[in-house]
Amino acid sequence: MTIEPLLISATRQHETRRVSIGAVEVGGDTVPVIAGPCAVEAGYVEHAIAAHRAGASVLRGCVLKPRTRPGSFQGLGHAGLPLLDEARRVTGLPVIAEPLAAEDIVVLRDHVDALLIGARSMHNTPLLRAAGQSGMTVILKRGMSATYDEWLAAADYIITEGNRQVVLCERGIRTFETATRNTLDVSAIAVLRDMTDLPIAVDPSHAAGNARWVPSLAVAALAAGADALLVECHPDPPSSLCDAAQAITPQVLSRIVQTSLSLCAMTRPAVVGSVAGCRTMIDTIDDAVFHMLEYRAALVDAVQRQKLEATLPVRDREREHEIVDRLSRRAPRLGEQRVDRLVHAIIDECLDAAPASSEAAVA
Repeated sequence: MTIEPLLISATRQHETRRVSIGAVEVGGDTVPVIAGPCAVEAGYVEHAIAAHRAGASVLRGCVLKPRTRPGSFQGLGHAGLPLLDEARRVTGLPVIAEPLAAEDIVVLRDHVDALLIGARSMHNTPLLRAAGQSGMTVILKRGMSATYDEWLAAADYIITEGNRQVVLCERGIRTFETATRNTLDVSAIAVLRDMTDLPIAVDPSHAAGNARWVPSLAVAALAAGADALLVECHPDPPSSLCDAAQAITPQVLSRIVQTSLSLCAMTRPAVVGSVAGCRTMIDTIDDAVFHMLEYRAALVDAVQRQKLEATLPVRDREREHEIVDRLSRRAPRLGEQRVDRLVHAIIDECLDAAPASSEAAVA
C-alpha cells in the first residue's frame, strides 16, 4: 500500500529554500514551532523551559519591543540579554529576537540565532539592509497593510545584501473587521508558493489577538502548508506584561506541536529518495507517535480515575478487541498479530504510567 501525500504538498510550486535557525531547519520536512512570551520578562528562563517542554523548536526572545503606546512595556532592553544566554544554555534551543534599529543587530548577534523583523519595521530599509549585511537568518513579518509584492520587495532588500537566509512570516493584515486583532491571510501561503522559494511562517497569535482562537488559526496555517509557526506562549498568560490576551498556555502549545507533527507525518510521501531523507521522516513520525502516546497516557489516567470511582473493572477486553480489529484494517502492512501485540503493549504501558490506582480501567 502506497501512502500518497495530501494536497498540502501539491501547493508547493517551488522547491522551498531551506533556512536554518541554529540547528533547526525551516522549509524542510518538519514544521518547527517558535514559541515564548511576546517580550522577555524577569521570569523568562522559566518561560523558555515551559515552552521547551511543550515541544517548541525555537524560542522567542524579544528584549526590545515596539509598542503602540509609549506607556506599554517595551521589554527589558540590554538587561535581558543574560536571560537569553541562560535560556539557550538550559534548553539547548535557538533564540530569535527583534532589532528595532541597525545598531541593535550588533548587540543581539552574540545572544541570538536569528533576527525577527516586525510588521512595523518591514518598510525600514536601513534596518533591512543591516539585517542582510549581518549574515544572520531573518524572519520578515508582513506589514499590517502590505501587499505581497511590497512584502517580497522588503525581502529583496535583505537578499541583495548577500543574505538568502530569509523566512517570510504572515501575521495578519488590517481589514475592516475588528473582532480579531488582524485578519489572517491564509491565502498568502498558497499564492507565495507561486511567487518565491522563501519558506513561509505564520503567526496566529498576532492575527487572533485572543488566545481562544490561536489553535484554530494555527491548524489552518498548517493545513495550508506553512513551513513554521510563531506562537506566543506564557505559563501564566494573565500576568504577561505584553499581549497577555493572545498568549496561550504551554498545555495548548503542546497540542499545537502534536498537530504539527501529525500533519507532517501524514502529508509527506512514504518513500523518500535517500537514507537521510527516510531517517528524517522516521524521526518526525516517532516524535508524533510519542507526543500522542503522552496524550493517550493522560487520557488513560482520567478514565482510570472515573472508573475507580464507579468501581468498574480494570480492563475492558471487548473494547480492546475492537481496537485491535480497527487498527489492523488501518495498518495491513503490520498484520493483525503485530497490531495485537502493539496495542496491548501500549495499553499496558499507559496503565502502568498513569498515577491513578491500578484498580481502575482503561478505555
